[in-house]
Amino acid sequence: MAKDNTVNPWDSAKEVVVKMLVEVAATTNDIVLGSIEVPPDSALGDLSSTLAFTLAKELKKNPAAIASEILSKLQKMVEQEPLVSKIETKGPYINIFFERAAFTEMTIPPISKAENSYGQNSQFKGKRVLIEFPAVNPSKPWHIGHARNAILGDTLSNILERVGYEVVRLDYINDLGLQIAQLVWKLKQVGDDEGEKKYDHYLGHLYVEVQETFDSSEEVQKEVREVSRQLEDLQSADAKISGEMVRRCVEAQCQTAYRLGIYHNYQVWESAIAHSGLLSLAKNMILQCDNIFKPEDGDKAGCIVANLSVIDEFKDMKDPHKILFRSDGTRTYTGADVALQLWKFGLVKDPFHYALFENQPNGKNVKRTTLEGEDDDLGKFDIVLNVIASRQAHPQKMVYTVLDLMGYTKESQNSHHIAYEFVGLEDEDFSGRHGTWIGYSTDDVIDKATEMAMVEVDKRNPDESDEFKNNVANQVAIGAIRYFMLNASPDRKITFRWEQALDFNGDAAPYLQYSLARARRILEKIQSDAKGKADLSKLASDAEFELVKAISKFPDEILDVAKALKKEVWGTGFISNRITAYGFGLATLFSKFYDSCPVLKAETGEREARLALVEAFKITMTNCLQILGIPVVDRM
Repeated sequence: MAKDNTVNPWDSAKEVVVKMLVEVAATTNDIVLGSIEVPPDSALGDLSSTLAFTLAKELKKNPAAIASEILSKLQKMVEQEPLVSKIETKGPYINIFFERAAFTEMTIPPISKAENSYGQNSQFKGKRVLIEFPAVNPSKPWHIGHARNAILGDTLSNILERVGYEVVRLDYINDLGLQIAQLVWKLKQVGDDEGEKKYDHYLGHLYVEVQETFDSSEEVQKEVREVSRQLEDLQSADAKISGEMVRRCVEAQCQTAYRLGIYHNYQVWESAIAHSGLLSLAKNMILQCDNIFKPEDGDKAGCIVANLSVIDEFKDMKDPHKILFRSDGTRTYTGADVALQLWKFGLVKDPFHYALFENQPNGKNVKRTTLEGEDDDLGKFDIVLNVIASRQAHPQKMVYTVLDLMGYTKESQNSHHIAYEFVGLEDEDFSGRHGTWIGYSTDDVIDKATEMAMVEVDKRNPDESDEFKNNVANQVAIGAIRYFMLNASPDRKITFRWEQALDFNGDAAPYLQYSLARARRILEKIQSDAKGKADLSKLASDAEFELVKAISKFPDEILDVAKALKKEVWGTGFISNRITAYGFGLATLFSKFYDSCPVLKAETGEREARLALVEAFKITMTNCLQILGIPVVDRM
């Protein structure tokens, strides 16, 4: 239920019904609220309650009889409640019908007033969220799986901001490791001249070449290991080559992100983690825990080990002792991830300095962690989210388990792995190592989607300029890619299909964009002083009222997605497809309204009311597309 002054018409109407049922049934608000449903057919009512089933267990009576008794008490209340036109029972179900004029009046004017704030809610105001995505290695261009990661992270950030969270977007840059050493070795052989290639693509091609050489030559492997050793010294020549190479690669990868409308606030670089003292701070904290120790003998002698057997879930493991730091002091992946998680929650003093990485096209700066530079207090976070592939479920769970062992139960509970599955392209498989991504990177996918969208845009707008067509085709392509990535549960493997993504008449972004463009064109044709003069009781047809109801549900849809972030065995569920389904349903209802209810040619009275409805639809669909990161297209 709404707890603030934000506009939420559907929730407000539901609250009226719940209050009535609580009073006549003499039960609690939560019990009644849990019984409220939306009937599958609006002919059965606008809302329905299964309260009779719940009460039947307590009263030991027939549910249909209980529903009949409740109905008789409700009839008197209906006469006093202007929002409810009638209440009926169908067996044990209690069906509520809204008074259409009253419901429309409480919906459309507040939305017109709220405009771009419609859909916002302050329920989680004061809570801070740090969300990490997409963490692509700075050695190659994004492939389509990286795009899914980034789009999920960006859209989830948008949703959380809408419900009141302060969201900080973080990217992780792994500028150490074998891949980086291999590329530095290769650059020393061939020079750093990418020609006309985008720099991340250039490195991606080099990486394929160096893999072939590396796998077939022990001498090259020895030389690469020496480069890797040199990278540990930040003043070495190899480290300087690496720093410049990674910076240029990340800049190039960011250009791909910007094409998709994706931006960040901070980057945390692996080299800064390794040399800032964070690992030592974390190691000292870890050693204070009763269930983390250093074995004196055996194959783990001298290592820092977590004893997972004290947790029921792991007590039957053959070897429940997880190494966090090796005997030589180097960290394992789990140890490093625990250290980073402690930093994210503000449980260790921030050891980093920060410097400007670049100014993004949205006008906001993105900063990176450094060893020298300015201090920047990120502050403490209530929730930490990591968008990482589903196959990383076990390593992520290990990190949260170690937090539990350290006594940080709340932080463990508030650590979430937003897991997502593999993305394929039709008839293509991908491997950075073997170069099968070549020609199918995210940049290539955007380019091809733009070319395909251009065919439809040119057909619909033959007399428009090339600049107009290129701009619209690009907006359609970006929308198509983002919608397709969001229109399936993240835990499902998907195959990107061109025709499906670019469908102007089906469950795809172009259909939503076109419905909004159509509404905008209608409103462009009227005088601005026509606003606010509508008799909304004229919106009495089924097509009109179904659209009004759908518009009224928008804030609830967003809030429900935010509330549904719950941990599962494989990760934390994020129902991104709930918002795409809402947008598709809204566009479909607008199309039905448009086909059956003339707007500009309607008679006086009906015309003004329908224009007000079109405006409410425009506001709602605009805000919906913005949450999904789908560009708003003026004309298609």
